[in-house]
Amino acid sequence: MKKFISAKILALMAMFVALIIVGAFIRIPMPLVPFTLQTLFVLLAGALLGGIKGAICVLIYIFMGLIGIPVFANGGGISYVLTPTFGFTIGFAVGAFVTGFIVEKSKKVTYPNLIFATSMGTLAIYVCGILYYILIKSLYFGESFDFWNVLLYFWIVFIPTDILKGAVVVVGAKKLLPILSRM
Repeated sequence: MKKFISAKILALMAMFVALIIVGAFIRIPMPLVPFTLQTLFVLLAGALLGGIKGAICVLIYIFMGLIGIPVFANGGGISYVLTPTFGFTIGFAVGAFVTGFIVEKSKKVTYPNLIFATSMGTLAIYVCGILYYILIKSLYFGESFDFWNVLLYFWIVFIPTDILKGAVVVVGAKKLLPILSRM
């Protein structure tokens, strides 16, 4: 017997795609990578919808951007894959999956479990983003880079805001998961 996704879940998935898009345009310019609210919505999608559905939301968002709809923080189009920061966009799908997977596998929805899931999802985003940046800069552009500057500009400066966004995800998921489980 095939298992279908309910209309409510599809509506939630569509809402998260829209929130991720809106999150791209709520930004504070910073060197190299702008601060946006995308990670908040990406991690919340994973936590609330689960790993697969959360990642699908992000993949839909990525597909929309790659076909030319300007949904990314700096536009859209297939050439976006050659921007050094596209790895963070790929990392969004991985981060949503990791967060959702951990939440789904947790026996109870507790603050420590949600903090761990959100932290691992955030870490997945950074690993993908930083590795992609290093690969594109060195292999495609043939430029050298200072590894410590990469960590500083792409990770360390974002720690305070990531903690704040993570806290919103954890509190939001803790309050909303019981409601969604009744759906």
